[in-house]
Amino acid sequence: MKILDFYPANCKNCYKCVRNCPVKAVKIVNDQAEIMEEKCIACGKCFLVCPQNARNIHSDLPLVKRFLKNKKVVVSIAPSYAGIYSEPDRLVGALYDIGFESVEETAVAAEMVTILYNRHIETSDSKNLITSCCPSVNMMINKFYPELSEYLMPIDSPMILHSKHLKMKHGKDAFVVFLGPCISKKCEATGYQRGGVIDAVISFEELDSLLRELNIDIDSCEPRKPEIRAGRLGSKYPGEGGILPGIQEAAIKRGLTPIKVDGALDCMSLFDSLKGNDIEGTCIEANICTGGCLGGPAIPRDTGNIFKRKIRANHVLSQIDFEKRFIPLGYDWKRFNPWNRVFGEKRYEQPIHTEDGIKSVLEKMGKLSMEDELNCGACGYDTCREKSKAVLEGISHLEMCIPHMRMKAERLSNIIFEVSPNILILLDEEMKVVDINPQGEKTFHTSLNQIKGKDIGMIMTSEDFEHVIRNKENILGKKINIPQYNLKLKEYLIYIEEHKLVFGLFSNVTDEERRNNELAELKFNTLSTVNNVIDRQMRVAQEIAGLLGETTAEAKIALLKLKKVVESEEGVIK
Repeated sequence: MKILDFYPANCKNCYKCVRNCPVKAVKIVNDQAEIMEEKCIACGKCFLVCPQNARNIHSDLPLVKRFLKNKKVVVSIAPSYAGIYSEPDRLVGALYDIGFESVEETAVAAEMVTILYNRHIETSDSKNLITSCCPSVNMMINKFYPELSEYLMPIDSPMILHSKHLKMKHGKDAFVVFLGPCISKKCEATGYQRGGVIDAVISFEELDSLLRELNIDIDSCEPRKPEIRAGRLGSKYPGEGGILPGIQEAAIKRGLTPIKVDGALDCMSLFDSLKGNDIEGTCIEANICTGGCLGGPAIPRDTGNIFKRKIRANHVLSQIDFEKRFIPLGYDWKRFNPWNRVFGEKRYEQPIHTEDGIKSVLEKMGKLSMEDELNCGACGYDTCREKSKAVLEGISHLEMCIPHMRMKAERLSNIIFEVSPNILILLDEEMKVVDINPQGEKTFHTSLNQIKGKDIGMIMTSEDFEHVIRNKENILGKKINIPQYNLKLKEYLIYIEEHKLVFGLFSNVTDEERRNNELAELKFNTLSTVNNVIDRQMRVAQEIAGLLGETTAEAKIALLKLKKVVESEEGVIK
């Protein structure tokens, strides 16, 4: 089951998720971001930075809502709630108002985990030890630092241990829900859900949506306490360094140096040192989220920043008047088997690429030498070589290299600007020349160095530019005369409001106008000639008609005379 991915409809191809993913588990396919499950550590960083809020996270909320209607539903609430909500007791009241039958703090089991950690530290001969409460840390180590897996303490997380307790306390038919600030807890719970240990995981963010749906306002709820509350030691777990106070004494006694680390990049830096044997003899509390669980990715956005959460959490801790309070759960430890945990994440096998393959991609991005490899990280990868490997793996593409695309765009625009047969001029709002292309320099017998920063009136009339700037109204296809250069131009003036510039394109139509005038004159002369010819033809026709009339009359007279002669001859014959 895929726990998290992006909604395709909302992805705007900004690559912010790629840049912020610490393990580069986001690939771009057809301009759409997709999460690579085999690499993902479910830290949720990509969702936090996504400007389109294109998060698609598997939710158990529909399942919880269904069981709330007809089943006993109990909640294990992560101790971070005390810092996330300004009035945590009212939140507990809201949970009871929703219909949950019992609410207990997961921190109760955190205190039990502390006991088990101490036992493991005392009995283990490992040269380094790493806490295993954070699922994202566990996934990072098992997928990318498998040689460090032996250092993970094989103890159930507080969520799992508490869920086992709740199943024991309320019966196997009870529906157990974990409520917290974490996305990766959903991943951790999947195997245990199939085993019947835990039934659902919902985040504080999901709870927020449920409260809105039910029209429940936390501020108006009656404050209530959880059924069982933890002591100060377990309640410290959600802050960075919250686990160490309970185990550092045992660690020091064994000769180990206690270290706390939070934030994915710092975790990776420390794990690199462990992998390289640069550091040893450590007992490490590791959290993927900066600030520990109080900096989790699934927290309502109106709960303030991490510092406000820390202050609220410390205020609650100061009101707890006991340092340690291990709640005896009243069951056989062997039945729970909390110390033989197996981590199921598989190692990620990084593809191997040839040097020729890497260089071929670098060349396509215009990286022909070491100096061309800027390693700017804009594409999301730390180096150009890492970016090239991602392209070879099909999880990135050339267009994600911003310097490459900028160079490509500038090269194309420069070519167009340089070789255009039209005059191209760029002005600012003060009518000063910002740029002029070679055709413009040639036409106006000037150079960019001479005219840059000078008023456009030095080379041509400025009225139309003033009109465009004043009225923010483009002029398209207007014909103008530049008498001092004996030019006729067709102008296109476009106001670029975003940059407060005017772009002018001028097409030289001087020759075209001359040809048009010559053609018009030719047509006029031709019409005049035709008219004269027709007049002459009409006169000739009239003369011919007159001549034809005279000859016809003479012919008729001659014919009459001939007739008389014939008739007289006929009379003689008779």
